[in-house]
Amino acid sequence: MQSINTWNTLFEGKYGDRGLSIYYEEDIIVSVVRPKDSTTAIVQLYKAFSVEGDIETFAETLPSQCIVYQKHFDIGEKNTYKFLILNTETEAIDGQDLNNYIEKKITQLNKTTGSIISIVKSYDIKLISLKMLPTNVKNIFFSDPFVVKALANQPISPDLSVMSSIDKLLLGKKNGVAINASLETLNSVCVVNGTLDERVFAIKLICENYLLSFRKVVAFDSTGVFRTISYPQQKEELLSDFDMKVSPFGFPSNNYEYFKFKLPLHAIPKGAFINEFRFTGISQKIIDICYTSDIKDISELIDKIIRLDITDEITDFEKWRIIAKMNILNDKYGSCFGDTDISQVFENPYKNIGAGKIFQINTSDPFYVYYVFYMIKKISEETKEELLIVLPEVPAVVNNSFIGNELITLLQQNPKLSYIISSEHLNDFLNKNITDVRIEMIYGNDAVIRYPEKDPLRLLLRPTLTSSNIDIKKE
Repeated sequence: MQSINTWNTLFEGKYGDRGLSIYYEEDIIVSVVRPKDSTTAIVQLYKAFSVEGDIETFAETLPSQCIVYQKHFDIGEKNTYKFLILNTETEAIDGQDLNNYIEKKITQLNKTTGSIISIVKSYDIKLISLKMLPTNVKNIFFSDPFVVKALANQPISPDLSVMSSIDKLLLGKKNGVAINASLETLNSVCVVNGTLDERVFAIKLICENYLLSFRKVVAFDSTGVFRTISYPQQKEELLSDFDMKVSPFGFPSNNYEYFKFKLPLHAIPKGAFINEFRFTGISQKIIDICYTSDIKDISELIDKIIRLDITDEITDFEKWRIIAKMNILNDKYGSCFGDTDISQVFENPYKNIGAGKIFQINTSDPFYVYYVFYMIKKISEETKEELLIVLPEVPAVVNNSFIGNELITLLQQNPKLSYIISSEHLNDFLNKNITDVRIEMIYGNDAVIRYPEKDPLRLLLRPTLTSSNIDIKKE
């Protein structure tokens, strides 16, 4: 791919106090926000089409975020121009990786486009790539100042004061009265009952209050939903129903693929490793000797087994039998293990808003519990600022017999860490007092909050500033 610097420039200038550049090449548009005094870039990609047909109805059926834009000049359909703009999530990246990142995201957009084209055949809609349009139609698109505003991927300066003060943010309403809560009262929260979408909604609301208070939110996401923390709420009218005089917006976030950060092998307790791969007899004794507290990966474990002295019990045959098994494990899992550097988790180019750090988690993987635990442990050791740890729908992590109690102790005793967890039922957690506050979902945004030594509080939770997928009830 050609360097982004060779692309056409749609806009170059200031967006609030940040530098903003919008580039385009054929039908791909790239928006790059460069915060002051930072090498980080906030990036979002778009793919634009001219549309003939009822795109408004079709857009509502799409599982991915998009922008529908219409420009009307005079009476009649021929004087109305419609555009569909697909976009990626907003992410903060190292500016030096910009070109590689763009190339990767273009591939992602093209895959999304292929899926949409296969669906659109069932509708009376025609999509025409921006690069195929006549010059006069392209000019209609590129000359409208609204397009620049729509493609600028971050709010200039969200007015947080109109919601409430930073130390006490809006939770919802009860009998027409705004219900606020400080972050101190939401230091440890468990969300239960309701549907998965309803529980995720409540978690995202709490996350937003932390983000609005300039805190980082670190989510270990097994649901695939938390990347939408960077997607603005599509139903702006919901906010006004709760007297929230602020526009929807998404928060900057980084999404880390599973095992983006490697796990040192010793992070998996020896007993768990032995149990998982069913080492017994002499094989178990060999692992017990060679699996030391400083071991980094499976290759290092194999080397230790090779160097192990032969005895009457540990024969050469027994050694090579276990080495054969370890080689199979190394082929499958070897790339997951090694030294860990999580410094980029603590980067945040924004001084007036928090950022999301989203770790994707695969709960079908036998190591995910230890991966989550070790990453939280590293974050706890290295963080210099207060942040929120989010553990949605993974009770197995805190219930684990090897690391569960240690994780709970770590979360409860580190004053820089707040945390929120969720599961369908409270009984999914072995420790019923794992948090101070419990939110019980009833239906939609209707919920009960149970604070310690207080009567239960039933209220309607406010809509999220970011996208949500539940029915919002208003009083």
